[in-house]
Amino acid sequence: MKQIAYLFLLCLPIYVNAQYTGTAAVTQGLATKTLSNLYPCANGRVTDVGAIVASNSSIWTVPAIVNFTNNSFPFASNLYNSCTGNLYANDIAALVALNGSDIINIDSSGEVITAFVFADNYFEMYINGVAVGKDNVPFTQFNSNIVRFRVKRPFTIAMLLVDWEELLGVGCENSNGFQYHMGDGGMVAVFKDSLNNIIAKTGNDWRAQTFYTAPIIDLTCPTENGSQRISTNCSTQDANNGTNYYGLHWNRPTTWMDASFNDSVFPIATTYSNTTVGINNKPAYTNFTNIFDDPSNDAQFIWSSNIILDNEVIVRYKVSLSTGILEMNHINKGIHIYPNPAKNDFQIALDNSINSNEIKNISIFNLYGDIIFETNKYAERISLNDVASGVYFVKITVGNDQLIKKLIIQ
Repeated sequence: MKQIAYLFLLCLPIYVNAQYTGTAAVTQGLATKTLSNLYPCANGRVTDVGAIVASNSSIWTVPAIVNFTNNSFPFASNLYNSCTGNLYANDIAALVALNGSDIINIDSSGEVITAFVFADNYFEMYINGVAVGKDNVPFTQFNSNIVRFRVKRPFTIAMLLVDWEELLGVGCENSNGFQYHMGDGGMVAVFKDSLNNIIAKTGNDWRAQTFYTAPIIDLTCPTENGSQRISTNCSTQDANNGTNYYGLHWNRPTTWMDASFNDSVFPIATTYSNTTVGINNKPAYTNFTNIFDDPSNDAQFIWSSNIILDNEVIVRYKVSLSTGILEMNHINKGIHIYPNPAKNDFQIALDNSINSNEIKNISIFNLYGDIIFETNKYAERISLNDVASGVYFVKITVGNDQLIKKLIIQ
């Protein structure tokens, strides 16, 4: 009997490979837990890591190899994080809480770029191959993040995205009344320059490639077309027993995060609606729809072609050298607010390079986003006699550009 069992095990890889004709390593069943709960959070899911052996004897880490416990890889700043109590009502309040030590310097003479990121579940971000920020919460509760870095344009954004799993090796979690629920992913990000202009946002001009797909119920289902790893015709039906499900694994290129990496072979990222991702009841997103759902420059959730089954995805995008940089710097240098700090009133001074007729709007708002003053024309002197002391922001619209300056009222 032992000899028969041994022969059966020897034949198992052949049987698996006979069903599957793609380039991935194939695993079956549950992984062995190697790390327990990377990030305990009240009412959050357990964030375990595991290892599993494929039919070709290769060993794979699930849901992915990540840098969450790597102290040299910086954490992002909190935009909204109920695990730590950072429950900011808007982006301004979250930004004011930062003191500048969070900014990662890539180019000392570059400009400071601010990225706002909501990921389901986990991300790691590189700029030109430099690690600039990782997600604060790898699984749940759902959170959002700020990443700031100083860089020259053009620059390349590369991100690892991971949809975490409770049932290691089969890409499932206990949810919706099923022990083996196939959870989904999704990531949205907006990148702004020092003048608050959106210079990049997630959409179908990004590239996305998957490196771990699970669960696969039928190995004849997934296909490949060039670099496209296609599982869109595979079942996503939840169940109460998935111990025999399969997983597909591909090695990540070692230089995937570098600016020089050729991502032209990566498929175009697929975009998804807010409803599909299911974030309309999550304050980590809904508190910041002015950022993520800008009415004139809306960011979209992106992932690979299968937002449910693909659990490890790399996305990339190159920010070009904008021809408007000099003009924006010109606006920044041409508008001055004084005195600052101010008491009862302050002035907005324009140098000779800016005509007052170019000013389309001036608004002042507090840390909660409430507008306390607004005019649709240039005002040289603004009175704030009835305004409480504190930190405010002056937003000046010049043509199609917006400039935001901090104002302190004593």
